[in-house]
Amino acid sequence: MKPDPSERCDELPDLEAAATRVEELEETVGQLKQAITSHADLDQAIGVIVVVGTLTPAEAWDVLREIPMHTNTRLHLVAGLIVAWGHGADLPEEIRSELDHLLRSGAVESAPSRADGFAKSLEFASAD
Repeated sequence: MKPDPSERCDELPDLEAAATRVEELEETVGQLKQAITSHADLDQAIGVIVVVGTLTPAEAWDVLREIPMHTNTRLHLVAGLIVAWGHGADLPEEIRSELDHLLRSGAVESAPSRADGFAKSLEFASAD
């Protein structure tokens, strides 16, 4: 028994719907990949601040969130700059001084020795 050609026409809307769904899923996958990359940048920036500022991750997150508010710079850009700084790149002066200010001002709960240690690491990094 041969298939009726008119039945194939009924299948076309299903193919169009499937193609539309594939496009939607591809877009979602792209967004998820971007979110993973952005999240990794934030985590790495927190790690850099933890190390140089001898802070807890929660304190470092507070510092990282404050910098964009005071420098009019997007959070993910600040995170990327801090990660690059951790790999030896120069940290822009505005970001560097805000980072120093936040730690010295007690904007986060930290012992004075933590702020002093961070200031010394900033001095070391800017001397290179």
